[in-house]
Amino acid sequence: MAAEPTRSRWSLEGARAVVTGSTQGIGRATAEELLELGATVALNARSEQEVVAVAAELSAKYGDGRVVSIAADVSTAEGRQLLVKSVADAWGGALDILVNNVGRNVRARIEESAESDYQSMMATNLDSCYFLCKHLYPFLKQGTRPCVVNVSSVAGLTSSGTGAIYGMTKAAMVQLTRSLSCEWGRDGIRVNCVAPWMTLTPMLEKAVEQDPTALDKVKAKTPLSVGLDRIPVAEEPAAAIAFLCMPAASYISGQTLTVDGGLTANGFPGPCVEVPLAASSEGQ
Repeated sequence: MAAEPTRSRWSLEGARAVVTGSTQGIGRATAEELLELGATVALNARSEQEVVAVAAELSAKYGDGRVVSIAADVSTAEGRQLLVKSVADAWGGALDILVNNVGRNVRARIEESAESDYQSMMATNLDSCYFLCKHLYPFLKQGTRPCVVNVSSVAGLTSSGTGAIYGMTKAAMVQLTRSLSCEWGRDGIRVNCVAPWMTLTPMLEKAVEQDPTALDKVKAKTPLSVGLDRIPVAEEPAAAIAFLCMPAASYISGQTLTVDGGLTANGFPGPCVEVPLAASSEGQ
C-alpha cells in the first residue's frame, strides 16, 4: 500500500471524534487540537452548563457544525448509554476517534483511603474507558481509519507514592490498550495510550494547594523541566494524543507514549511524587 500524500497524512479533515472529560485541562486541549486538524469533535462533561458553554465557545472559533456537546457522567452506565446514543444521533453510528480522557484522583495512603474513593476512581478512570471502548466498538468498525487513545499516566507505569488507587486504574488502562490493539487490529482499529507526567491543568492546580513548593519539587526531579524551568502544559500531551489519531501514525498500535520530560528514562529517582497534595481532584 502506497503512503498517503503528505497533505492528508497530517490532517484529520472529516474525522469524527469523541473526547471524554473535554471541558478543561488535557481533554479540552485535545479537543482543540483535533479541531485545528480538521476533525468534528463531541465534547463531554457531567455538567450540561459547562459542556454547552465550552461547545459554544469552540463553535464560534472553529465554525458551526464542528462541535457536538454531550452532557453525561461516563462513570455511570446510564451516562455511558446517553453518550453512545448521542454519538449515534450525531453521526449515524460511525466514529473515527475515541479519546478516553476523563479522570479523577484522590490521594491518600491505602490504609487511610475510603471505599468510596476506590469505587469512584475505578468508575471514573477505568469503567468509563473499558465500557466506552466496548459499546463504541461497532461505531469504530464503521469509521474511517478508526483509532482509540486512552489517557493513562506515569503513575500507571511506576510507583506514585500515596496514589495506589489512581496508579492501579492508570496501569489497567495501559494493559487494556495492549489487549485491544491485539483484538481489534484485525478490524483495522488502532489502540494506543498516552501517559502524561504532572501537567499544568486545573486538576493539578487544585492538587498542589496544600504545598506551594510541590511543583518546584517535581521540576527538580524531571530532566527536561530542569532545563526549561517549567512543567508541561496541557497542549503538550494533547499534541501527542492528536499525533496518534492522525493517518501519519497509521501503523502505530498497542503503544504507550509517555509525555514526561525524560522522567521515566531517568529512572524515576527519589520520591518524585511523594509531595503533599490536596485530597481530591478531577478533570484531566
